[in-house]
Amino acid sequence: MHSRTRFRFLVLLALLLATGLRFYRLDAQSFWNDEGNTARLVERPVPLIIAGAAGDIHPPGYYLLLHGWRSLAGESEFALRAYSALCGVLTVAAAAAVGRRAGGWLTALSAALLVAIHPLSVYYSQEARMYAQLGLVSALTLFLGVKLVKRQTSNVKRQALYFMDDFLLALCIAAGLYTQYAYVFALFGLNVAFGLYWLISRPRNWPLLGHWVGTHALGGLLFAPWAPIALRASSWRPPDLDQGQALHALARTLLGGITLPTDKGAYLIPIAGALLLWALLTRPKNAFVKWAALGMALVPAALIFALGVYRPAYLKFLNVSVAPLAVCLALPLGRTRRGGEGERGRQGDKVTRRQEVSRFPVSYFLFPISFCLFLALLPAQITALRHLYTDPAYARDDYRGLAAQITAESRPGDAVLLSAPNQWEVFTYYYRGPAPVYPAPYHPADGEASAWVSDTLRPHTRLFAVFWGDGESDPTRAVEIALAQQAYKATEQWWGDLRFARYGLAAQDVATTTVDVILGNAIRLNGFAIPPRIYAPGDIVPVLVEWQAVTPIPQRYKVFLHGVDAAGQLVMQNDMEPLTGSAPTDRWQPGSPLTDRYGLYLPSNIPAGTYTLLIGMYDYSGARLLITQDGQAVGDALSLGEVRVANSE
Repeated sequence: MHSRTRFRFLVLLALLLATGLRFYRLDAQSFWNDEGNTARLVERPVPLIIAGAAGDIHPPGYYLLLHGWRSLAGESEFALRAYSALCGVLTVAAAAAVGRRAGGWLTALSAALLVAIHPLSVYYSQEARMYAQLGLVSALTLFLGVKLVKRQTSNVKRQALYFMDDFLLALCIAAGLYTQYAYVFALFGLNVAFGLYWLISRPRNWPLLGHWVGTHALGGLLFAPWAPIALRASSWRPPDLDQGQALHALARTLLGGITLPTDKGAYLIPIAGALLLWALLTRPKNAFVKWAALGMALVPAALIFALGVYRPAYLKFLNVSVAPLAVCLALPLGRTRRGGEGERGRQGDKVTRRQEVSRFPVSYFLFPISFCLFLALLPAQITALRHLYTDPAYARDDYRGLAAQITAESRPGDAVLLSAPNQWEVFTYYYRGPAPVYPAPYHPADGEASAWVSDTLRPHTRLFAVFWGDGESDPTRAVEIALAQQAYKATEQWWGDLRFARYGLAAQDVATTTVDVILGNAIRLNGFAIPPRIYAPGDIVPVLVEWQAVTPIPQRYKVFLHGVDAAGQLVMQNDMEPLTGSAPTDRWQPGSPLTDRYGLYLPSNIPAGTYTLLIGMYDYSGARLLITQDGQAVGDALSLGEVRVANSE
C-alpha cells in the first residue's frame, strides 16, 4: 500500500474514533439547564426563535440550524445532541485538511488524532449547545483562510475560483458570528497572523490584501442585521468574573479539557510549550498556515485573560482553539521546506518527486524527539476522557432524575419552586407530574419575595424547591429567606450543582406551648407549636419554635430536631442553623425573640406508630448544649412531645 494511501486510511480511522467517542453514551446524562433552554427554544417557530435569541446573550445561528435538524431527527436527548456530535466529527476532518496543507499526511493524521480525542471537543460534542458548532466553524475558517492565502501566492492562478473561495470564507465568518460571539476571538487571532504574514512578505501582495479585506467586509455585511443586538449583548457582565488562576486554567483546558483532575497532567504545559516552540521554527509547506494556526490557537485565551473576562464557565469558548492548536502541535511531525520556494517543483497540480524527497522533518534527530513529545500528550487526554464518561464529579446536573423523583412523590396540594427563572425550560422538558411549577422572581426587590411566597406558595401543603444559579438570580437570597420565615424546611440534598429541598407549608405562625427552657447559659426556648393531627408517610411535620438570646452568644450553633421510635432509634432528623442559616446565633441580640421553623420529613417506608420529637443545639465541634427546664437539668435533648403516624391509604 502506498504511504499516502496508508495515511489516508489512518485519518479515516481517526474519524471513526472521533465518531465513536462523541456518540458513545450520548444520552446517558440528563440535559442540564442551558441544554433545556436549547430544547425548548428550537421547538418554536423560526420568528419566535429569532425573538428569543434577541433577548438572550447568544446569536440565533445555532438554534436555527438545530431547529431544522430537529424536524428531521426528533427532539430526544440523543437526537438534539447528535447534531453537536456530528459537528465534532466534521471538526476532526477540517483539522486533518489543514494539517494536510501544512505538512503532509503525517501532520494531517496527528492533528486529526489530537482533535478526535481532545476532551474539551468531546465534552461539548455531547451537549445540545452551540460550542461544537463553534469549534467546527473555527476550523473551517482556518482552512478557508489558509486556502485563500495559498491561492493568492501560488504560481498557478485559477481566476474562476477566486470569488467562490472568497464567498465561502465570508460565509464562514458570518456563520461564526451568528454561532457564538466568542468567535470574534478566533477571528482576531487569524487576522493578527495574516497582518504579520503580509507585512513580512516580500514583495507586498496587494491583491491578497484586497481579497482578504473584501472577504471580511462581506462577512461583516452578512452579519450587519444582527450587529446592534450583538453590541447590546456584549455589554453584559456576569457577577463571578475572577482572574485568580485564569492563565493556568486556560492553558490546562486547552490541552486537557475540563474533566482532567487538577492533580493530573502537570507535564502538559511544558511538553506543549516545547512542541509549539519547535512549530515556530519549522518551515511548513504552506508558510501562512503556521501563523494562522498559532494565532487562532493562542490569541483567544490570551484575550480572555488580558481583557479580564475570565470565569470557569467561559472555558467552553476555547473550543475555537482546539483544531488550530492540534495543527500547531502536529507541525513538528510534518514535511517541511528545505531550500525555499525555488526547491519546490510542480507539474500542473501534481507534486513532483523533488518535493516528495523532502517529506521528513529538518532533522532526523529532532523528529523522534518531537514524536515522543507528541505521544506524551495523549495519556492525560485519555485520563480526562475516562473521567468525562465515568466520574460523577464531572456529570451534568441531573434534572431528569430529579424530575422523576418529584413526579414519584407528587400528590395533590404540592408545588415546585425553581429558584432561577430559566430553569423552567429544562425542568418541564422532563417533568410531567401534577404539581404546578413556579419560577421564582428574578432579583426580587425588598418585600417582593415575601409577598410572592405568601400569595403563591403558602396555599399549598408541600413544596419541592430546586435551587440553581441563585447567586446570580437572587444574590441576596430573598426568596430563600422568605421561605425560612413562612415555611418549614425539612430536607436538603445536592444533585450535582442542584440543591433540592422539601418544605412544609400552611402551618401555624405562633407558638402555642409555652415553656421555660435554657440551652447552655445564653439561649432560651420560649415556646413551640406542633399541629395535633395524625400524619402519613410523605408528610412534613411542621415544628415552630421561639428562641431568645439571654446574653450575647459568641459562636454559631446548629439546631437538631430528631424523631425517635419507642426503642429510642433515630428515624427522622433535621439539622440546620436557625432560619435555614440566615439567622446564625452569633448575630442574635439579647432580649429579641426569634420565630424559627423546622420540618421533619416522614419517609415513605416509615412504620405506623408514635414517635417522640427531640430538640437541642450543638456547636461545630459536635458538642451539645446542656438543657435545663424549669430549673431542672434534662440532658442535652428536650422532648417536644409525640406525633402519631398512620399507614397511608
